[in-house]
Amino acid sequence: MVITLIAIISIGASSLFLNTDRYTTIAAREQLVTVAVLAQRRALANAVAATPVNLTVSQTSSDWLFTVSQGTTSFGTREAPRAGAALAINGATLANGGSTTINFDINAETGAANQFVFSAGNSHSLCISASGFAYIGNCQP
Repeated sequence: MVITLIAIISIGASSLFLNTDRYTTIAAREQLVTVAVLAQRRALANAVAATPVNLTVSQTSSDWLFTVSQGTTSFGTREAPRAGAALAINGATLANGGSTTINFDINAETGAANQFVFSAGNSHSLCISASGFAYIGNCQP
């Protein structure tokens, strides 16, 4: 009886791990939200310096890289594995070796909304609004 129950649970649980690219897109989206909040806070903290904070999103064949920098100072790079997933920024798919940079001014504003869609069988979107706020979902007009 116990062995049968464990077998049934194992079969159900294994299906969660067979298609990891779907979880990769969620994890990457959450990582980008976190890094965008870091960039926004950094811009607000150093408003006196009047140097914009940059959030750079780049793609390699295996990873997405999220880097926050200000002037010549880098605050680190976060990596998120791609596992065959794709990223579209404002409707254009990011290619391997490609990147985009979002600048946060002294008010932590970006000046324009940026829509990110991570996809691999399903899609997970987030928006970094013109006011610099990052949230899950589509950008609102």
